Amino acid sequence: MRVLYLGDIAPGHTCLMRMRALERLGHRVLGVDTVDPWRQATWIQRQVQKRRHQGSVVNLINASVLEAAREFKPDLVWADKQEFLCIETIQALRKMGLRLVHFTPDPYFTLSWKRTPLMDKVMGAFDVLIYCKSYERKTYEALDKPTVYMPLGYCDETHRPLASTDAQWQCDLGFLGGWEPRREQFMVPLAEAAKDLKIWGGYWDFLVDGRWTLRRRIIMKQLAGGDPYRIHRHRPLADCWQGNEVYGEDYARALSGSKIGLGFLRKVCPDQHTTRTFEIPACGSLLLADRTDEHREFFEEGKEADYFDSAEELFDKASYYVANESVRAKIAAAGQQRCHDGRYAYIHRMKDVLDTIKRLDK
Repeated sequence: MRVLYLGDIAPGHTCLMRMRALERLGHRVLGVDTVDPWRQATWIQRQVQKRRHQGSVVNLINASVLEAAREFKPDLVWADKQEFLCIETIQALRKMGLRLVHFTPDPYFTLSWKRTPLMDKVMGAFDVLIYCKSYERKTYEALDKPTVYMPLGYCDETHRPLASTDAQWQCDLGFLGGWEPRREQFMVPLAEAAKDLKIWGGYWDFLVDGRWTLRRRIIMKQLAGGDPYRIHRHRPLADCWQGNEVYGEDYARALSGSKIGLGFLRKVCPDQHTTRTFEIPACGSLLLADRTDEHREFFEEGKEADYFDSAEELFDKASYYVANESVRAKIAAAGQQRCHDGRYAYIHRMKDVLDTIKRLDK
């Protein structure tokens, strides 16, 4: 099958990993990087056009999609987290006789800042809607289109034990993810107790200098989702922060080098699992995450991963597993095996979804 894949296919991004899964399954795939035009635009262009949902960048994205479709002549168009496709583009693709599928790894309907008026208008025009947030099922089904649930996963090409002798990747406790008030609150006791904790991710920088800026306030207010927060300096936690996001091989090194990987979910939406749910055990680390029904379905508690409900429980379990290496290693190994046996990799997720789409066509 020939697949036109639309998304952020820059190295290290999960979109590229899903596209690669289709290639490895034997499909002929052409990728269109629909985010690159935004990277090439000026700051003013990005700010104005993303707010107005129109302009030269939006036009370029849509023109690039149509040009690729005409030249490549795909059987299926897979739109991965597309926010700026116009209804006219979808209608033109449909006239070419193409099967149109949409997927996003994010909660689309739950968070207003993940939505765009363009995609609100276009969403119901796809042939199949694939979702990964179980709490959005009814909203997707209300669009009266075939829907397929595909949990998030990991890339077996990238997320695997990757040993490194570099001390920057080694720690007892590691967290890869952005700031949120609850995450800060839960990790403060670990930092203040001088636990070997490292954090990679965005918007933790305020802890270093405690400086108030309008940009920080806008971003943090959005990420906080109504929870109280304070821009302040916190030296113990700031010392744990290693810098912004890491991708690809460095991402795998950071997870592999963390004996215990913290799997915080976001408070701003009722997530039950994230990509880290699978990436952490796939890299051979112990998953210590928020306790949810979906987490416990994917990995058995106390045997393949472990969970917490409070900062106190997180602190106690982190301290226990750091002090009991053999127990930690046994659970981590079982979690990694469950990733394989459970077919949690993208190559398996994508195959299952395509098989389901084929059945829908009959």
